Amino acid sequence: ARLAKKRRRLMEHERLILDAPADVSDGEVVMVDTIAAAVDVAGEAEGAVFIQDALSSLTLLQREIITATVLEGVTEKETAVRLGISQQAVHKVKERALKRLRKHIVLDEPTGR
Repeated sequence: ARLAKKRRRLMEHERLILDAPADVSDGEVVMVDTIAAAVDVAGEAEGAVFIQDALSSLTLLQREIITATVLEGVTEKETAVRLGISQQAVHKVKERALKRLRKHIVLDEPTGR
């Protein structure tokens, strides 16, 4: 949440700075329009690498459970059946994994280069 707020603030600041026409002859094109796609792609790539790095800090079981329950939206019960363990075990592993991810995100938060 804090990272998203920081990114929104930065994007708003960049919009104010880059709201001048990029090409005088074109008049309608704004600098931010011409570079927005590149910024979005770079930001998404950095975010994907950061998420991949955070997920790599988990055990295989934790990664499977987080992927299923958080990223794919599968219930804990369905995940338990898929993995052949109890729903309570899925819940416990998921909570530990989320705790580890929170620590990873707080300690290794990417810098706004």
